[in-house]
Amino acid sequence: MMRLHFEKGELVGINDETFENPVNAIQHLQAMAAAYAIGRDIHVGDTIIGIKGRVGFEAAAPLIIIKAHHLLEKHVLTKWQQYWKEQLGNWYGMLVHEGQFLEPVLRNVEKFLEDTQEHVTGEVIVELMPYRFVLQGIKSPFDLMASEFGSYGEMNKGYTGEDVKGFSKMLSNQVMIYNKVKEKNEQA
Repeated sequence: MMRLHFEKGELVGINDETFENPVNAIQHLQAMAAAYAIGRDIHVGDTIIGIKGRVGFEAAAPLIIIKAHHLLEKHVLTKWQQYWKEQLGNWYGMLVHEGQFLEPVLRNVEKFLEDTQEHVTGEVIVELMPYRFVLQGIKSPFDLMASEFGSYGEMNKGYTGEDVKGFSKMLSNQVMIYNKVKEKNEQA
């Protein structure tokens, strides 16, 4: 098992070793994971000139870091932070790929993306195996799945059954009105 330590979205440590420079952490992880032949793949994508392109690569460390970071984000970001980070991140990546890195709106998006990383701090437990890896879990002081709020599939400590009934009724109100109006007009 390996423990990746993130602080404000950056990889800062592996197991008990801390790195001042994230590049050194990435290189260290690459050396560890490459021995397992992790991260070998072929990418097919659209090029800026309108044709498909293909490139073979081996990127064990980036693949592990991206997946580990994403798991940590799933635990510490809200649903809407995750949604908009993904939308803006994809759009940002497309613009950079197309050479639009001087477009001022990218600076705005960068501020949002940086801000989402404020609580992406913690440890991700990773198991390396030949040709693959498994994320075993996370530990973070900002974990929104903390047991103090409830246990998945068992109970939630934040609301009662009556609260759920009221919420469900309110949430479905617009659809209920829509269907009643539709039914009324179909009968007319």
